[in-house]
Amino acid sequence: METEKQPVPGPERPARELSEEDLLLGKKTVRVIEIMCLAAIAVCAGIAVFVFASVPLDTKLPYNGQFGRNGIPMPIAMLAVFLVLTGLWRATKKPDAHHLSKGARVRVPILGAVLILAFVGAQWAMAHAILVEGGALPA
Repeated sequence: METEKQPVPGPERPARELSEEDLLLGKKTVRVIEIMCLAAIAVCAGIAVFVFASVPLDTKLPYNGQFGRNGIPMPIAMLAVFLVLTGLWRATKKPDAHHLSKGARVRVPILGAVLILAFVGAQWAMAHAILVEGGALPA
């Protein structure tokens, strides 16, 4: 009775061997994402500083949620996107972050750029709502 080999699931599965060129191109791809993350963090920090300087600290982001809250405090709202971007940036610092196949080297920058732009847009939208709520911008 012959036993048939089953694919090994999860982390026990041997990784596909990548050539030196693949690893070098993977490092370049990860570096691009890292630079985009740092630029987005700087933009979000600038937006947050402007909001902090423009409205009172007790201003709340309008929110009518399930639990009857009347708003999210401004410092927490401005910190949310910053934390997500910082987590994405830290992911580029993993020791094996540059182990990308050819397909991943195409997908990662495109998906990364879309996500980063969405995060910056979310920060902008929250900042606009807080500025309107705090009276710094007309409604």
